[in-house]
Amino acid sequence: MPIISRNSFFNSIMCSFLFINFKSYAKSSKNIFIKQIARLYSMRINLNDDKIFLKNNYSNIDFEKTGRRAWINGTMIFLHEPCIKDRGDWSIDNEDFKLYLDPILRSYKYVSKKIPKKIVLDPGHGGKDTGAISAKKLFEKDVVLKISKYTKQILEKHGFDVYMTRYDDRYITLDERASFTKKIKADLFLSIHANAASPSANGIETFITTVSGYHSSNHYGKSNDTSFCPNNNFNAANAILGYAIQSNLLKTSLRKDRGLRRARFSVIKNSPCPAALVECGFLSNIEESNLLNDSKYLLRVANGLANGIRAYKIQIQRANS
Repeated sequence: MPIISRNSFFNSIMCSFLFINFKSYAKSSKNIFIKQIARLYSMRINLNDDKIFLKNNYSNIDFEKTGRRAWINGTMIFLHEPCIKDRGDWSIDNEDFKLYLDPILRSYKYVSKKIPKKIVLDPGHGGKDTGAISAKKLFEKDVVLKISKYTKQILEKHGFDVYMTRYDDRYITLDERASFTKKIKADLFLSIHANAASPSANGIETFITTVSGYHSSNHYGKSNDTSFCPNNNFNAANAILGYAIQSNLLKTSLRKDRGLRRARFSVIKNSPCPAALVECGFLSNIEESNLLNDSKYLLRVANGLANGIRAYKIQIQRANS
């Protein structure tokens, strides 16, 4: 009969207590305390006037007080609900923990057993739909087609089967893009875009489908659709994929981090597999529009996207090894 040391016995009892306490709390409250998250991940807590900092030997999480922004290992994510004080302690929405934070930090608990092989890249817009247009008449539809072709070449070198919703300048409806993805039984869908806003706006952002019952990151205080959609079947996988895309693209593009966000864009909310939509820079910004017209920068973007997809695959392989 194996002998259990007093320390091992005590640690196992404490872990069981924390897990049971966490489960009972999750059932009774819409929020989870930050201090409970810290205990679960064995993290230290520090606070200043604006943020709450959690850190262990492997990861760090920063929460914006009374805001929806958080940072996991330096990459920004937007929570569905703000970090608030609940009964005197800081907390976040329980769904943000279960379907967002925890899948990113402990992906091995959430990934499927199927290794992603068949990838759909979706160059946004096309044909009569130009998308955003820069001051120098650079069309989004042309920029994202080049990025998609570069990304396809890189992924194929790493053994992926890569399909594109369009290979040339043609108009394809949003429904046709989702139908194509379903028809070929894709394992992963990535829609590629370039942004436009005020001339000062700049940076990289990635969107994944909003969890049912919640508003999207871009609702700006207005009421919008909160219903269930087909892609909500992949909430945890979307979080893992979206974070992998955003964090890796930031490394290669060297642009501002605008965060991993939530939206109900048609191409991702109707996707029959884990999906993300990425905005690779702003055509309305002079500096970034020049970059988006530079093949060297487009190749850096493509490498970031490919690295994100590869990182997602590696996490699934490790979880199933």
